[in-house]
Amino acid sequence: MNKVLFVYNPKAGKGKVVKNINQIKTAFEKRGYEITLYQTKAPNDGKREIMERAGDYDLIVCAGGDGTLSETVSAMMELEESKRKPVGFIPTGSTNDTGKSFGLPKDILEAVNVAALGMDFPTDIGRMNDQYFTYVTSFGKLSAVSCFTPQDLKKKYGRAAYISEGVKALIHLESNNLKVQYEDEAGNLHSEEGDYYLGMVTNTFSVGGFSGITGNSVDLQDGLFEVILLRRPKNIVGFAKQVNNMLISPNKDKSTVEVRKFKAKKITFTSEKEVQWVIDGEDGGKHTVVNIENFQKAVKIRVKKV
Repeated sequence: MNKVLFVYNPKAGKGKVVKNINQIKTAFEKRGYEITLYQTKAPNDGKREIMERAGDYDLIVCAGGDGTLSETVSAMMELEESKRKPVGFIPTGSTNDTGKSFGLPKDILEAVNVAALGMDFPTDIGRMNDQYFTYVTSFGKLSAVSCFTPQDLKKKYGRAAYISEGVKALIHLESNNLKVQYEDEAGNLHSEEGDYYLGMVTNTFSVGGFSGITGNSVDLQDGLFEVILLRRPKNIVGFAKQVNNMLISPNKDKSTVEVRKFKAKKITFTSEKEVQWVIDGEDGGKHTVVNIENFQKAVKIRVKKV
């Protein structure tokens, strides 16, 4: 009988997992798994548990928001490659960007079925300085909305809470002068400098609940990030052009005056003042130098069989 360690955030998705924990346990057992349940108690608690006990299991499954998956993936990346286990994910958070990218069902028991019986999909994983991320690391007030929106508002209002806090951030836009150095797919080095109020380094089809925002040529296994940098708009017309470029335009992969886009294996951001960063929706700290690297196909995620 295969063994699965099931790590879950009891607060995510208004306590969906806790309400269904008995059905989840039964579902895994019916599919041939001996299941061990672990309820997280604090940030990075799940990561510590997984790192200590991963060797005793055939499969690691986590349930919660994008941050819960990020902790699980970080735990895998801290282990030797030969000791990493496949990761199943039951998405129950407010936005579930990673769940969308991997095509995972919203229904909990359907997601359990995928985790137990699906196929392993090796996906790229990023590292920002000494922190790993699954799908996005970003800077700017708008990006900080995800981690600094009060938890009680997230729980009560879901996505509406993010939108409300995002409007507040727009009113007080601040930009950062950054030097950007990056290595492209061919190994060529590039350098540029600009005044940006928002930047995202991504490996995902969805950010902040918006699908398609990262372009039309995303590949989760190509060893490349999609990088998006937004220059401070001069007026509301400039901001509208940015929104159009990212959400509406059929040419989403092309740079414009307002939106700088490119793909990169590695990228370094340098600034004179500290800039607040966000990693997979969680606080990534303030930095003047940020080094980001892509680890191609580093972790296997359980997805639907094709």
